[in-house]
Amino acid sequence: MSSEAPRSAPRVYDTVILGGGIAALWTANVLKNAGHSILVLTNSPLGQGQSLAAQGVIHGGLKYAVGGKLTDSSEALAAMPARWLAALRGEGPVDLSGARLLSDHQVMWSLPGVVSRTVSFFGSKALRGRSAAIAREEYPAVFDTAAYKGKLFRIDEPVVDPVSVLRELGQGVAEETQLIEWGKNATIQSAEGQITSLTLREDSGAVVPVIAARYLLSAGADNSTLLTEIGLSHPAMQLRPLHQLILRKRGLPDFFSVCVGTGPKPPLVSTTHVDREGRTVWYIGGNIAEQEGVARDEADQIAAGQALFEKVMPWIDLSDAEWFTWRGNRAEPLTSTGDRPPGAFCERIGNVLVAWPTKFALAPDLADQVLRASEKASAGSNPPLSLPRPTLGKAPWDLP
Repeated sequence: MSSEAPRSAPRVYDTVILGGGIAALWTANVLKNAGHSILVLTNSPLGQGQSLAAQGVIHGGLKYAVGGKLTDSSEALAAMPARWLAALRGEGPVDLSGARLLSDHQVMWSLPGVVSRTVSFFGSKALRGRSAAIAREEYPAVFDTAAYKGKLFRIDEPVVDPVSVLRELGQGVAEETQLIEWGKNATIQSAEGQITSLTLREDSGAVVPVIAARYLLSAGADNSTLLTEIGLSHPAMQLRPLHQLILRKRGLPDFFSVCVGTGPKPPLVSTTHVDREGRTVWYIGGNIAEQEGVARDEADQIAAGQALFEKVMPWIDLSDAEWFTWRGNRAEPLTSTGDRPPGAFCERIGNVLVAWPTKFALAPDLADQVLRASEKASAGSNPPLSLPRPTLGKAPWDLP
């Protein structure tokens, strides 16, 4: 940035948040409502990528218990459904009363040959109060057929619409959120692994120094770039790729489910959405979207999905459905095994906080960690910045 450009007085904040997804925006709302002065800077539309590509399942951990036991991941998630439902009622530090609850539960169902395993585990004392058998006369439309021979269990893990969640979170901190482009109208100044300040160039050309008591890196995969810019090599990041299936057809029944197979991971996890033209969308994750699914090209992944549905749900006519896929990466702190960390991650290094929620559902837990690590400095008010505001991103089924 040119030294000849007019300079404005520094803006001083308690926390500058770098990122525009679920982690950044949930945390920004929590800090703002706790009386902290904040500035949120993002270089892309809100939620674009990992957050808006989430299925919106607010896991209580039962998905990670399909191997027959409660894992560290399942325990870390146990409190999340209640936290999210409170936010959807407008209670607590984050108000999501304007967001959409797509379903208040999921259905756990089994592939042929694993019915007894499903019944014994999901009807066990370990899960009492967290799952319940569904009577045959109450089966949802997608399973209301004599062709399905398995058992169904209700698990009280709600499903939210990620688009409306990101919209509500963005509105909660709209005045504090700016769109930037690193290297063009925003740069980082750092020394010895610490951020000393940021420099922003307003639309008028004026240069504005930005100083904060702490800087939260909550930009998903971009955290790695930011850490390198600052000169930090720790915490390291890992990426776990996904290749999700999307099928679209008007009139499809609701399908909010977790399938139990013979392995430790669900063969498929399904949610139901409506695209911008009013068409029903099934969004499919689970094991089919990982490992072998990632190695397939789009045509082969679609063929694998069609074969799987023909095998496990032959009563559903998908012959005229439109199929396509979405590829993306889940960004997380590096683990020794490459597996997903069990909970949300936040590490403080001087005035830098590095954070990944590790799952969409764990955003409240991450925000709690950041709040505990953040002291209110009474930085005072700042005049507004003259910078663009980010738009809301698009879900995978609404991308061009």
